[in-house]
Amino acid sequence: MRPYRGLGQGSVQTQGMSNFKLSPPPRTLLGPGPSEVPERVLEAAGLPAVGYLDPSFVELMKEVQSQLRALFLTQNRYTFTVTGAGTAAMECAIDNLCEPSDTVVCCVHGFFGDRMRQMYERADVDLHVVSAPWGQPIDPDVLGQTLNKLEKVHLVSVVHGETSTGVRQNIKAIADRVKPTGALLLVDTVASLGGVEFRTDEWGVDCVYTGAQKCLSAPPGLSPITFSDRAIEKIKARKTPPKSWYLDVLLNWKYWDETPGYHHTGSIQTMYALHEALNLLAEEGLENRWARTQKTADLLYAKLEDLGFKLFVDAEHRLPTLTTTLLPEGVEEAPLRKKLLLEHNIEVAGGLGDLAGKAWRVGLMGHSCREESVNRLHQVLSEMLAGAGV
Repeated sequence: MRPYRGLGQGSVQTQGMSNFKLSPPPRTLLGPGPSEVPERVLEAAGLPAVGYLDPSFVELMKEVQSQLRALFLTQNRYTFTVTGAGTAAMECAIDNLCEPSDTVVCCVHGFFGDRMRQMYERADVDLHVVSAPWGQPIDPDVLGQTLNKLEKVHLVSVVHGETSTGVRQNIKAIADRVKPTGALLLVDTVASLGGVEFRTDEWGVDCVYTGAQKCLSAPPGLSPITFSDRAIEKIKARKTPPKSWYLDVLLNWKYWDETPGYHHTGSIQTMYALHEALNLLAEEGLENRWARTQKTADLLYAKLEDLGFKLFVDAEHRLPTLTTTLLPEGVEEAPLRKKLLLEHNIEVAGGLGDLAGKAWRVGLMGHSCREESVNRLHQVLSEMLAGAGV
């Protein structure tokens, strides 16, 4: 902890001044997020601020909504950004879509599915959990059996790309089990949207959210979200308001509607950056981005296995944007990861939850998803492991 310098010393003009010089190191970001931000996006973030209801900013918000509908592959009217990290969007979805005593089925196959479970417990719902071991997806048939045992289910939630394990869930199969029940389907795509195929309307998903800082390669702070008409009907029919005023969808919509009014101060420069990041995605093409991500992930798999790493997830369930891998026998993960960061400026992440201290998580998201970065990681690790006698 840095010592308190004392505001009573020196002139008023110099109080609170710091000698700290901001100079971020040139990292190659191959972790679970944030991803590297392209130069065009950084330049957009540096444009002058305007008021949050300035006509030029309102026009930008409408443009971003159109871009987000193209990203989500949806026609949903209620498509906008939550001002906050991906967890804020998660809480926004859960707080608005369920009321106390609603019957909710939460699918848990990793750290972030369990975070949703914790939020449901705070919401005082009738909660039922369908789980799978870390490294495996939810079995749609097991979910179907659970749904068939319940008289009335209001909401089912699942994570598409589980950041803690690198598992990709088959959402279409989940949606096929949910649809006959009439329940709403909520999907977390924070680590997948923009990098992995996802079709909101075609698959019948009622609420989807993501984060700007992962596959979109924008700065953290905005979280796109979309709600189907059925989801909005459920929200409008609530007997009690959502517990969070800030995350209330209908109040937020007053800021995003055709004639916007004040709800909170919009994140001006972050919105500039998101708009430019979505421009880059549109220029590349969504399906081309999906293909590039998969191709680069296949290269990563081969390079890691060449060095003796063991991929944690079976091939058919791997999430291309996030790979979880066990290290070669006899190699301590934390010291090697620290040396990779401090001596070679390459960031990868350690394991979460059940995998803490046992695994690495290597991300290939957005601008960070480049073959040259994978090749450099392989080269550096080869030298480091050879030096350690592995």
